[in-house]
Amino acid sequence: MINLLRYYFISLSEALFLKKASLIILIGMLLSQTALGQQVKKADSIMLLKKTDSIVFAKKTNDLKKVISDSASLFPKHSPRKATLYSLVCPGLGQIYNRKYWKVPLVYAGFGTMGYFFGANHGEYVKFKNAYNFVASGNTADNKVPPVNDYVTRYSYNADLLKNGRDYYRRNLELTYILTGVWYVLVAVDAQVDAQFFDFDVSDKITFNVQPYIQSRTKQLPEIAGLTLSLSF
Repeated sequence: MINLLRYYFISLSEALFLKKASLIILIGMLLSQTALGQQVKKADSIMLLKKTDSIVFAKKTNDLKKVISDSASLFPKHSPRKATLYSLVCPGLGQIYNRKYWKVPLVYAGFGTMGYFFGANHGEYVKFKNAYNFVASGNTADNKVPPVNDYVTRYSYNADLLKNGRDYYRRNLELTYILTGVWYVLVAVDAQVDAQFFDFDVSDKITFNVQPYIQSRTKQLPEIAGLTLSLSF
């Protein structure tokens, strides 16, 4: 009888142990699935947050590009073509467009100088030409025809001297024409060059360094001294 009771007690203990072990395993599996689900949800949340951040960043980038584009349309880039055309239409206007106002007096000083030489050479050329034509027509000091100007008497009715004077001032007059044209072109070129460098960034970040350099003697080359030039921006 005692053995039978002991057998039942052992069987009942084993059954309770198995049920408790199964319950513990089941609870562990449930906790594992819950933790795994939380990790999956957290990973999904992180991915969603990253996607959202990417979308927001892309939107901000596009907005920034749009603002830059609108700013460029409101403030167009300085045009060398416009500066050149303005200078060709009216010398000095290209310099005003480039905001180099101090160059405008120089431009018109050059044209004023050319105008002065043009007037002086033209006046002398006309006087010598009229005097030469008067003498070349056969008029002399013995004739009672009054001379066209004082150059006739100043050069004693000498046709050769009057012709030389006429040719000299004609060459000077033609040279004045050429120099005026060259000055006109130079003013336009100056306006274009200034416009090309109008938006050029000149800041402290741009440096130009010159340093001495000495190459050590090797088997193939002797010792060499020189300079190194470096440009950083």
